Amino acid sequence: MLGFLVTLLAALVWRLADGFSGYGRDAAAATLIAVYVPFLGGFAALLAEPDDGARRVIVTLAAVVLSDTGGYAAGVFLGKHPMAPTVSPKKSWEGLVGSLVAAAVGSAILLYFLLDVELWWGAVFGLALSIASVLGDLAESMLKRDLRIKDMSNLLPGHGGLMDRLDSVLFALPTAYLLLAVFT
Repeated sequence: MLGFLVTLLAALVWRLADGFSGYGRDAAAATLIAVYVPFLGGFAALLAEPDDGARRVIVTLAAVVLSDTGGYAAGVFLGKHPMAPTVSPKKSWEGLVGSLVAAAVGSAILLYFLLDVELWWGAVFGLALSIASVLGDLAESMLKRDLRIKDMSNLLPGHGGLMDRLDSVLFALPTAYLLLAVFT
């Protein structure tokens, strides 16, 4: 708890260097990130705990990457129908289908070989993580729009900030943990 409070205080003091304009908005964003990143990210440790934990983490991260990549490719080449135009204008229904297909197929294969589960169950795992990933991305986009900020940080220029790289993973981690804990 002390570490959390020190981190939050440091972020708030650091932000003061830019002045008071928008401080409340930025303080709220910093607090939310300080709470939800460690909470959701903590599921990575839970995934890694069993003997096959490293493989569980690998298949989880791979499912998210497959979902993001499939969605991007399908959206760029086929995307015509906006999914959530006011929240994330570039997301399309075609991109969502690409996300679901890529994550389902890739996860089925990965889980079959790495965790010795049935192909159909790996596909279900991929579908669930793809949905969680897309919801995480949309939730973070909604948060950014509500806070009127373009990027959650400038640590990864050109990628919309560090949180834009983590949002999908953070929402997928508890989903993966729950599915793997209950069904494997």
